[in-house]
Amino acid sequence: MARGLAIGDTYSKVSDLFSVYEWVMIVVAVLVYGAVFYAVLRYRRRGDEYRRGTDKRTITESIYALVLTAIAITLFTLTYRTEGRIDPVAAKGGVRVDIVAFQWQWQFGYPDFGKTVLGKQDQPATLVVPVGTLIRFDGVSRDVIHSFWVPAERFKRDEFPGTHTKFDLTFDRVGTYIGRCAEFCGLHHTDMDFFVKVVQRTEFDRWVKT
Repeated sequence: MARGLAIGDTYSKVSDLFSVYEWVMIVVAVLVYGAVFYAVLRYRRRGDEYRRGTDKRTITESIYALVLTAIAITLFTLTYRTEGRIDPVAAKGGVRVDIVAFQWQWQFGYPDFGKTVLGKQDQPATLVVPVGTLIRFDGVSRDVIHSFWVPAERFKRDEFPGTHTKFDLTFDRVGTYIGRCAEFCGLHHTDMDFFVKVVQRTEFDRWVKT
């Protein structure tokens, strides 16, 4: 879905961060499983106990703690920087879309065009957006906490009662994608889906006037 555009492009930013986490996970898993297998093979016989050496043990544990601390600080820093690149909104421009979440559907409004799309339990709402255009969202919940989640965009933002959340997204690939509520919000939470339909700008202009 959306990748390659700097403003509102959450896909590539989150993907880059996930790649770092993935490699850290692989390296740590190899080291841990390697240590376990070595210990099982080396000390599998009774009487072949490990002879403790206080100095060596202290040095090893210190190195282990320093490595874990360095990994944690690195991941925290990278995550914080990624969030800092995703959260800011553009000063102007783009297509404005107002989101209203409610039990258990969505409402998408286009204030610049006077158009509103209202979802029903048996007919999920479809969010129509032009490809390659910054979409400026303003979301709020009508009742309980909901969460606007587009898995293909790797983006999720909670919607709160009485509090507006603002965020930007850019979609650079034409197609239809699934959206969901990622916050348990009641009995029919699993039915609270919507669709994101990304179309060419000319098609969007025709649709928004109907």
